[in-house]
Amino acid sequence: MTPELMIKACTFYTGRLVKTHFCSWRDIAIPLTNEDDELAEKIERAMKYNNFRLQKYVFHLWHSYVKGQKKQLTDTLSQVQKMLHCYKLTAILTKWRDKARLKYKKREDELILKHELQLLKWRNNLKLKLAANEESIFPEPSLSKVSLEGNIPECDISLLPQRAVSQIFFYLSLKDKIICSHVCHSWMLMTQASSLWNGIDFSTVKNIITDKYIVSTLQRWRLNVLRLNFRGCILRLKTLRSVSLCRNLQELNVSDCPTLTDESMRYISEGCPGVLYLNLSNTIITNRTMRLLPRHFHNLQNLSLAYCKKFTDKGLRYLNLGDGCHKLIYLDLSGCTQITDSAIEMLSAKCHYLHILDISGCVLLTDQMLEDLQIGCKQLRILKMQYCRLISMEAAKRMSSIVQQQEYNPGDPPLWFGYDYEGKPLTRQHEIPPPKNVEWTVTESTHSSQEEVV
Repeated sequence: MTPELMIKACTFYTGRLVKTHFCSWRDIAIPLTNEDDELAEKIERAMKYNNFRLQKYVFHLWHSYVKGQKKQLTDTLSQVQKMLHCYKLTAILTKWRDKARLKYKKREDELILKHELQLLKWRNNLKLKLAANEESIFPEPSLSKVSLEGNIPECDISLLPQRAVSQIFFYLSLKDKIICSHVCHSWMLMTQASSLWNGIDFSTVKNIITDKYIVSTLQRWRLNVLRLNFRGCILRLKTLRSVSLCRNLQELNVSDCPTLTDESMRYISEGCPGVLYLNLSNTIITNRTMRLLPRHFHNLQNLSLAYCKKFTDKGLRYLNLGDGCHKLIYLDLSGCTQITDSAIEMLSAKCHYLHILDISGCVLLTDQMLEDLQIGCKQLRILKMQYCRLISMEAAKRMSSIVQQQEYNPGDPPLWFGYDYEGKPLTRQHEIPPPKNVEWTVTESTHSSQEEVV
């Protein structure tokens, strides 16, 4: 290698090295001078982006608020319109009612005035007739004879207001209504007023009325009948089934009906769920009927089971099943000699609204029953326990301080009750007919102290 080539190689190598270091220094030094500007530019872009996001968020909140206000305003306007429409309807109905009452009152006044004018005319004619008789040479007849002789002025009852006619026929029995309906066509129309058939008492005509007439009557007035009384009636099963047609029935009395069975009570309970008063005294119902009562009669308030000997403690416990007869206010168990303390315990655990309880003649009940009543029946007001020989005087005295009225007698039941002190039926040689004019109820005697207790 020649010196010239060596010099040339060193020069090239030195220039290359200088160029490399200079480029590296330049790459390091120049960015340091522009870093502040780039950082400021990035900060500015970040602030713009942040401001944009903030404006977008605020605008979204404002949009939601305005939308909610519009919806609230629309709902308020709709409610105001509904209230205004309701007020308009109320005003129209009020004016219509006042106008109808005025028209009805005017018509009633006209009918009353017409009736008074007719009555005045009849009195004037009667006075003229009396005056003419006084001038004659014949002896003066009495007022009663004058009123019965000659042509009697007409006094049509159909001209009376409908309210007065209904009030007159309301006091008639079923037999009298039937007789009045055969007088004439106008009287028949007056006896067909629906308000006169809200309560039908078939017990007053039980010896003359037929099953066919009972069925036809119930079919015709099934929507108006609220009260039915079949006390002592001997009816067929088909006739008792027709009671189920009365969907609005509230009171039913089938006491002393020897033909009443569990099957007929099943039809009645399924068809008449709104019964409030039910009297089953002295019938042959069993536990099947007792199981039907809480299933269908949820609003039952008054129940009478006096002298029903076929059901047991289990049947009485059925009253607490499901919704049960928990609204009972009055319960009559007098003469039910098969009832024990366990049944009363279950009954008092659910019937918290019981006000009146009659257990007269229940010879198997003891002092434990009174303790259960004190715990469960807080609202008990009247307690009747005549001829309950197993209830002590001390327990009865403690109970008298809780209830308002109490009837207690520890003696044996009279022979005409039909059973002895143990609840067993009397033999024929011991049976004594009940005294006249005495029904199968216990004599009331309220005791407030130990001296008054017999």
